[in-house]
Amino acid sequence: MGFTNTCRLEGDRLAAALREEWLLTNGLGGFAMGTVGGWPERRYHAWLTAAASPPVGRFAALAACAEWLVIPNGPDAGRHDLSTFQFCDGTRSPNGAAALVAFERCSSMVQWTYAVARRRVTRALWLGRNQNALAVTYVIDGQPIPGAFIEARPLFALRDFHALNGGASHHADAGFRAEHGMTTVATRRGIFQCTLRVDGAWRDDPQWWRNFSYAKDADRAQDCAEDLYSPGVFTLDSPSTSPTARITAWADATAPTGDDLDADRERKRVALLAQHTVKSVRATGEHERRIAALTAAADKFVARRGTDGVTIIAGFPWFADWGRDLCIALPGIFLTTGRVEEAGKALAALAAARRNGLVPNTFDNASGQPEYNTVDASLWFVVACCEFARAAGPRERDLLESTLLPACLDIAHAYRDGTDFGIKLDPADGLITAGDETTQLTWMDARRDGVVFTPRHGKAVEINALWHAALTRLAPLVSKRDGKLASALAELAERCKASFEPAFWNARAGCLSDVLTPAGGAWTPDPLVRPNQIFAVSLGRDLLSSARAQAVVEACTARLLTPVGLRTLAPGESGYCPHYRGSLFERDRAYHNGTVWPWLLGPYCEALLRVNDFSKDARARVLALLAPLADMLASSPTLSTAEVYDAEPPRRPEGCPAQAWSVAEILRVYAMTLGEPAA
Repeated sequence: MGFTNTCRLEGDRLAAALREEWLLTNGLGGFAMGTVGGWPERRYHAWLTAAASPPVGRFAALAACAEWLVIPNGPDAGRHDLSTFQFCDGTRSPNGAAALVAFERCSSMVQWTYAVARRRVTRALWLGRNQNALAVTYVIDGQPIPGAFIEARPLFALRDFHALNGGASHHADAGFRAEHGMTTVATRRGIFQCTLRVDGAWRDDPQWWRNFSYAKDADRAQDCAEDLYSPGVFTLDSPSTSPTARITAWADATAPTGDDLDADRERKRVALLAQHTVKSVRATGEHERRIAALTAAADKFVARRGTDGVTIIAGFPWFADWGRDLCIALPGIFLTTGRVEEAGKALAALAAARRNGLVPNTFDNASGQPEYNTVDASLWFVVACCEFARAAGPRERDLLESTLLPACLDIAHAYRDGTDFGIKLDPADGLITAGDETTQLTWMDARRDGVVFTPRHGKAVEINALWHAALTRLAPLVSKRDGKLASALAELAERCKASFEPAFWNARAGCLSDVLTPAGGAWTPDPLVRPNQIFAVSLGRDLLSSARAQAVVEACTARLLTPVGLRTLAPGESGYCPHYRGSLFERDRAYHNGTVWPWLLGPYCEALLRVNDFSKDARARVLALLAPLADMLASSPTLSTAEVYDAEPPRRPEGCPAQAWSVAEILRVYAMTLGEPAA
């Protein structure tokens, strides 16, 4: 196949992409991130963000280096800018971006090429695999330059990756300490540490560089200025031919070895993973290239949990691992790509962390402690375990029987009998209800300053579709160990099915109501047209009649479908927000009130295939919808798909630049469309 997953930007394409973001990840939850132009625009843009307690405990270690090519003599004598930074007064200094002529990324590396002093200087940057470590190299092409060298001034952040340095941290006595020499160690308050090693000389010259300006933070109405500390300057010998100057940085207790920072080995690992997926789904032609790119993109979100566990980071740069996101993304990221053992480890970690029949919603970045405020994550866990069972080999089946199925049954019993957050089965109709006016338990969970923007307490449509799917899939898996229990689960599923369509059908709108809200002893249907109804079709064949399943798909197609995903609220509905922008409060208000989510293409495409019996025409429609998104991902500097898009043109990508379930669901349904019908 020859898959290299390379994106190169030059000329007009480069000029148009200077503010676009690139991303590298290290398999621990740590990452490197920045812009094509080279200047940071977020607090999360740093060359090395480490995960001290994988996948959390993340801190920005090395923000960047200020760099120059220094030529002491001759017609090109001077200090030639390579790096670029923007400051609050509007200045840009140094301004290496003015000399930038090419940017290139593959799955394991990013590099920039600058035209300075009639030479080409290339900076390459990559991360270690399963190491909080970074390598940066500089190569000068052209005739030798006598006496020339690279000067690099490291700029340290050494802070929680959500925070900013400012105020009292203007002073070097604010907790920073540096030990100098061939190796420089910078620490802060005994909490954060980063070590740099170079083949060159060191000069003490402690400075605070103040008032860096982060434009993307400003766009979100967040604090957007920062000060960074630099203890001195490295002088790196820089011959004109490779190998050339190199900086190694790490935030772990021990220094990385050469094998730990082997970019070519990492590229080959991702290429083999992509080749395996392409072969397993029998992709050919353009489909081969797209499946390979999607597989490489999916790999970025896989991270270690603890010493030998596995998880999925929900999105970069600011999310950790979320229970809901992990379970939704797991089939695409792990099962479609043949990583069944890792899928089992990820599910086992969630099973071990469950409380009162609930798996965690998320984990705190600082402490790693689980939080449980969700109604759907546990149901998605059961569905994911059942998908895992279909792919499991003998070793995985032992895990299924010993750990995962008992956890699934615990969840089913907790939902039946009642558990935290008002989650319980209504004995009157067999439907699941949850929450109250103050909670936000479904995936539409935006809340800020005490305002719940999409209150969905009561009986939410997708929660009951998930409840039915969990029961119908779980019952056959437990039938051999306990036939009576399997029958009880099937009976609960039948009760849910009998009530579901009469309770949720909105005859006036010709689709399903989004939620049934308790009011005065009755249940009031919410008439707003939202995409959550699509799960009543995508999760199975028999929850709705054929005619009404078709009507749901048609309603979502007509009112919610866009080229980049489904709107979260139909245009014309009360509260519809066409654009996702402004302050965090304004963004949270728009988050699920129109804003488009690419991950919803997964259930939409599966529903479309189901109601058309996986016909050739339906498959062609799905591929025509997914192919442009896959192509856009493959050519993007992030090698990913964003979290959200505006509901109306120009449909800017927003939210997290790289979101796990966006990539996972596109990959899953793309592979499904090329393969056999789902069960």
